[in-house]
Amino acid sequence: MRLDSFIFFPRKTLKKDDVVYEINSKGQKIGVIDLQGGLCTKLFDKKYLDFKNPVMMACSNWLTSDPVINNIEDARNIAVPDKNVFEDLGWGKNQKTIIQEFGNDMEIIGDCDSATMSYYIRFRGLERALFDLIENPELVHAVMEKGVQTSIVKGKYWLDMGIEVLRLNDSTGNMTIMSPAHWREFVYPHIKIVCDELHRYKKDCLIYCHICGNILPIAEDLVNAGFDCIAPLDPMGGFTVNDIKNKVGNAVSLMGGVSTISLLQNNPHQIRKEAAECIKQSQIYGFILGTGCVVPRDCPQENIQSLVDASIESSERI
Repeated sequence: MRLDSFIFFPRKTLKKDDVVYEINSKGQKIGVIDLQGGLCTKLFDKKYLDFKNPVMMACSNWLTSDPVINNIEDARNIAVPDKNVFEDLGWGKNQKTIIQEFGNDMEIIGDCDSATMSYYIRFRGLERALFDLIENPELVHAVMEKGVQTSIVKGKYWLDMGIEVLRLNDSTGNMTIMSPAHWREFVYPHIKIVCDELHRYKKDCLIYCHICGNILPIAEDLVNAGFDCIAPLDPMGGFTVNDIKNKVGNAVSLMGGVSTISLLQNNPHQIRKEAAECIKQSQIYGFILGTGCVVPRDCPQENIQSLVDASIESSERI
């Protein structure tokens, strides 16, 4: 079992007609909290996203569809938080409590958030960000450089705390959304810097990526970037565990494989069968059974248990 150390900034909220709003100190609604897709606040106005505030930049809890970064000077002014900010937010105290309580029973994961496309989209919006890959590449790299700095600071903070496994996210940096050529030009060099620096800082640390969608065309690139594990092997991206296993062999571990939609719509027997097929295709070596993205909010407990059962059954056959 693993436990990801996701951090959410404490927000003032107001619930009305089954919608949860974030409100400011004046009691004004500033956005809707996405209860189904990551708990981020989708801001009504870009003015509420202060990219010069290191506390706000320490967390990824706010999104805006309107660009808040418009030029290189703006990019240079993006705040990079440090460990003092994390301590003031209570991260260290909270994680030490979790490690003490659960550290002997499961792996604690340190979240480095995103350094690349998902980071960039926070400041430019998805549609504008994709156009920028063609029309404003200098700005893309300038912003991602700040993402790299932030991910490295977070990674070192978790490593100093004794956490040995790190997660680097880029849910939108996949071939369902962008081309392999653009990925190699914009995403690859920046995630490689993060992996290289964190491995230099602690040689034995393990880093895995979380990239949903289609990653098959860049599987070997993910290995070369320095990841120790590729996840979450999203079948909705149009590939199987066997497909990516044939690409990377035993060079890295693999994690995921079971459709997130299956966990919502299928019964335990169907899920166990799907999980068993994933395990079979992985050839066992270096495989961590998991979902193609997340465990959905409304997933029945018995469906989660079916994943555990499938894993136990496969281990008993080895």
